[in-house]
Amino acid sequence: MPAPGASQDPALREGGLGPIGEGLILADFDGTLAPGDSHAGLLRFILVRRRWPLLLFPLLILGALLVFLPGRSFARGRGWGIPLIWWSITLGLSPLAWRAWVRAYSASRPGLFVPARALLAGYHHRLWIVSASPRALVRGQLALALAHEPDGKPWPAHIEATRLRYALGGLIPRHYCHGAAKITPVMARLKVALSLSDSLHDLPLLRLGRVAWLINPAPSLLRRVRTRLPHIVVKQWRLPALPPRP
Repeated sequence: MPAPGASQDPALREGGLGPIGEGLILADFDGTLAPGDSHAGLLRFILVRRRWPLLLFPLLILGALLVFLPGRSFARGRGWGIPLIWWSITLGLSPLAWRAWVRAYSASRPGLFVPARALLAGYHHRLWIVSASPRALVRGQLALALAHEPDGKPWPAHIEATRLRYALGGLIPRHYCHGAAKITPVMARLKVALSLSDSLHDLPLLRLGRVAWLINPAPSLLRRVRTRLPHIVVKQWRLPALPPRP
């Protein structure tokens, strides 16, 4: 059931969300609650502004090639390629500098989709965000997006995201929360009312929900998901309209 009074919440009405059955709500973040890929966006943001890591361009290319290895080598390639890209771009960043980059990039982001705000307003007490982005990046974007909410921040009940660690002077993922790696043993045992994502990689997440939503899919993606998950429900979500110029 929704939170007490949720059906009267203006955000829920604006977001077009009806009641959601009992259980957890598992939501991807990038492309689902907020537009775009903030994980890759943050790395580009840091690389372009620091500049000197471009001297490590051969390592970046090698990392990208490993990430996109075809077939059965895909998961193994990501396991080497993603850390290599992260390490090359963040080499030499102190923890203080890392947090400053996250704040600066979060401030450049467009915020949350309208229905995502509604989901947080009405169901934050049972919403788990499950993201491949670093946890600090998800929290930074949420903090800015919800800063002006009248009743305080409708913070999600839990954030499961990529965890980072330092290695040889740079940051690398300690746990890359992507695809099947998003599903923790605890999560797999819980009752899930709704799962939502924008990605084919999140099929393990989508399969956990009694109801599953696919956010803003291209026709080709929708066809591929429907062959594996016929009951998927398509949702078209948008950002808030910009105020008219004076």
